[in-house]
Amino acid sequence: MSVPKPTSGAKTPGPRLARVKTQKKLDDVLNKAAALIARKGFEAATMRDLGKAIDSSLAGLYYYFSSKEDLLFQLQYRTFLSLLESQREIAAIPGTSEERFARMVTGHLEFYARHTNELKACTFELESLSGKPYEKVEAIRREYYQLMASVVGDVMHGASKNASEARKARHASLFIFGMLNWIFMWYDPARHGTVEQIGREMQDLVLNGIRRKKRSG
Repeated sequence: MSVPKPTSGAKTPGPRLARVKTQKKLDDVLNKAAALIARKGFEAATMRDLGKAIDSSLAGLYYYFSSKEDLLFQLQYRTFLSLLESQREIAAIPGTSEERFARMVTGHLEFYARHTNELKACTFELESLSGKPYEKVEAIRREYYQLMASVVGDVMHGASKNASEARKARHASLFIFGMLNWIFMWYDPARHGTVEQIGREMQDLVLNGIRRKKRSG
């Protein structure tokens, strides 16, 4: 999950944000930080805990991050931006509105399968940032929501949407994100099947509802 290293807006020297030796090393540090935060929670996890997890001194950690909050900001920013960029590409693939919606649901779930700890940590800690860092991450999340709402709106109403229809599409998108974002609370591939299977079931639920289909004849 390699995206440009963000700036949080904190009052720290610019070079600090550019001193990462390699993108791969920073990815590894953030992956281990995500696993720690997913397990312990952001408030309980300390920089010393993370240092032990990656076999690094505190001084080594502060080479990458100006603070514990900066670490969380970089984790959230990079995770959500990577998800948004992936879903933009999926949404741009030609097809019917239903096909584009199906691909986006599966795309989100596949991203979750590849980055389980990152999305778990980000979902639980959405409100743990404040100020400019929070605003930068929230802007990415809002753009992703708007992308999904646009596709959902096309499924529900086509190109012609009045204010009432647009509102329903926004609400439907929030319902869908509720299913997608909290899958880690229950999903176990050994019990529930692949994310592709779960994606098809979610798509069927959204597109056809939960009523049993009437048998023909």
